[in-house]
Amino acid sequence: MEIKRYDSLPQEAKDIREKVFVEEQDFKEEFDAADGLSVHLVAFDCGKPVATCRFYRKADTASFVLGRIAVVKECRGRHIGARLIAYAEDMLKNEADFILIHAQTRVRSFYEKQGYTAFGEEDFEEDCPHVWMKKRLRRG
Repeated sequence: MEIKRYDSLPQEAKDIREKVFVEEQDFKEEFDAADGLSVHLVAFDCGKPVATCRFYRKADTASFVLGRIAVVKECRGRHIGARLIAYAEDMLKNEADFILIHAQTRVRSFYEKQGYTAFGEEDFEEDCPHVWMKKRLRRG
């Protein structure tokens, strides 16, 4: 598996997010202003784009928001999402105190396995329950 970094939203990431979040999960407002502020990662398996995520710095902090983590259906269960998250964390290890994720509640346990802990109240994004989660990268 190869992971590529993009400083603007690539077509491969758009296609994966459209397939996973819009077609499968029925989200309507998938693309937003944060896409223009984000670094985007795309994982390729045998040259085919299979997963994506994005991250951006939370304004005036040493924290980053990691999100829009999506793996195409036929590649789930192969730990690609976990590898993509670990790759992003490695990229941020020298500049981020914390990484925050606004996780769908139904996949909270996946993020807990990656070392994230929930905080705050559950909220809703397009009628889907979400919870904020965080992971400390730097001690201080």
